[in-house]
Amino acid sequence: MKSQVRIMFIASSLVVLIGFVGCSKDDGIGPAGCTNWSEKYLSQAEAYSNASIAYSNDPSVSNCNKLKTEGLSYVKALEGILNCVPTANLSGYKADISDLKAEINNTACDE
Repeated sequence: MKSQVRIMFIASSLVVLIGFVGCSKDDGIGPAGCTNWSEKYLSQAEAYSNASIAYSNDPSVSNCNKLKTEGLSYVKALEGILNCVPTANLSGYKADISDLKAEINNTACDE
């Protein structure tokens, strides 16, 4: 579980950093659709965080399944802003997303 939270933190931090670097509203050269890039993933990040807290407090099968569902929704939201990631950071960003997705998919909820 700590690894999952660590990966989520890294991915979130990376997205915030990339947003400041790659999707500035006033530079006029950012990719289309990147003006409000954070809105595309913040609600999913919050839902995933809440599911993680719920699972930490009560590691039930139901909370585990909710954690996986919210985690995969968060991954989908992060994938939705790929066009906002500067080319220089894109491979690392994709690798972080892939690691997070694998971690979520490998979480066993049958205990």
